[in-house]
Amino acid sequence: MRPALLLAMSLLFAPGPGFAQEEKPPEPVDVGKTLRESKEFRKGLEKFKITFEPGLVRAVGQIVYRGGGPCEYLINVFPTKAHETIVELDDGPYKGDGRRRREYIRGLATALNNALLAAGFKKGRPFDWDRKTGEVFPPTGETVRIYAEWKDAKGALHRARMADWLWNYKTLDVMQPGKYVYTGSLMIDEGPPHHKKWFGAEVDGMLVATLSTSTVLIDCVEEGAMENGTYEALAQRIPEIGTRVTVAFSKKPLEITEKYPPLELSKEILEERARRKAAKAKAAAAKKPAEEK
Repeated sequence: MRPALLLAMSLLFAPGPGFAQEEKPPEPVDVGKTLRESKEFRKGLEKFKITFEPGLVRAVGQIVYRGGGPCEYLINVFPTKAHETIVELDDGPYKGDGRRRREYIRGLATALNNALLAAGFKKGRPFDWDRKTGEVFPPTGETVRIYAEWKDAKGALHRARMADWLWNYKTLDVMQPGKYVYTGSLMIDEGPPHHKKWFGAEVDGMLVATLSTSTVLIDCVEEGAMENGTYEALAQRIPEIGTRVTVAFSKKPLEITEKYPPLELSKEILEERARRKAAKAKAAAAKKPAEEK
């Protein structure tokens, strides 16, 4: 068997034994427990500097966002989408020449996914759609709170909610807390003749999205997440490019040090925000009597 980076995936998708009608179905495999008991799995996490404990996973990386334009991914692995991403995870600062190759960080997405399982996170369902009818299925899953931690020149620890770094043009506000869910990524079927399946997050290198994406581990469920260009990063709140950060994925809220002042919004944005709020209230009021009938 390959190193335990792929252990959880083999357990999740292995066919179960058959059983007679009068027999009880086999007990479901506790993938998280299996991972926690695997020395091979823990050794694999050390390679990527990923740690876990109940309800909390940490991974290292650096700030890559350059500002301007849409921000479609909060966190990824490959530099392909760095212009639309805030943090790129790695296993330490890159010491090579030029842009690092994909092979440099192969296995990190799988390791992070398995660490989330080992920490007790329950995967949901990735964003998807019906190819025939066009029906859209929004992402679902357990809420994940995402923080960036870094130290300043004096060694003081900073911790910020990464949601506070995103502006939503649909709601005319920063992203609200609790809008990320652990979907676990789509498995990609390579098609006939063997229909071999590949772990989507590992193939694409996309880990946390603001634009709903089938292959990410963690997806956004805020209004507008399924529309391109909904989010832009608030560059004034983000540490400088190249700053080394640790990303914390937590079930529970963590204490933060970065409490940003309210954004200075133009008169036009404030008026539009008030108009949308009134329209939503009117729509909700009209819907309520109809539901009561």
